[in-house]
Amino acid sequence: MVRFNPYTNQKFLRGAIVCLSALLLGHLLTGCVSIKVRANKDEAAVKKIKRLFVLIQHGDIGKQSYPDELAAAMRNAFTNTPVVTEISIANPLELDESVHRQQIDAFGGDAVLLIRATGGIVNQSGGYQKLLYDASLFDPQLKKRVWRARVDNSGGTWLMKRRFREMSESIVRQLKSDGFI
Repeated sequence: MVRFNPYTNQKFLRGAIVCLSALLLGHLLTGCVSIKVRANKDEAAVKKIKRLFVLIQHGDIGKQSYPDELAAAMRNAFTNTPVVTEISIANPLELDESVHRQQIDAFGGDAVLLIRATGGIVNQSGGYQKLLYDASLFDPQLKKRVWRARVDNSGGTWLMKRRFREMSESIVRQLKSDGFI
């Protein structure tokens, strides 16, 4: 017959709570990140890009650091490719957007990648649980869009740098898969 011992049962319960707390904390720190990229391309316009100008239009979505974090992640994602990049961030209050056209022309790239934040879902604490982007690749010689993707960036709001890194890597991977890199 097993006897009930309140001291050992409390000790067991305390140990179980500590163990579950550690597992939960570990899960929260590693967190979940989900990046989904759905893309379409103009088959006739596929060519290898040597010089790419990236323009980020983040608008007022999220914190002011988000466009800078995305730009840094895009720079890192292109480091292992033969593509030379220049990255610019559009100010949501710019009155003269022709500045970017001048930068694009001065850079002389084969293509322009426009990454534009289109929306998101805010959680209870005010962080963006999900960010939605439209990524479009334009060929300046053809004067048309040759590739377009919808990017869903989801995960913990404390993991934004990781989310932007994985998003940038996913965009580059998709461009490779579609034959542009």
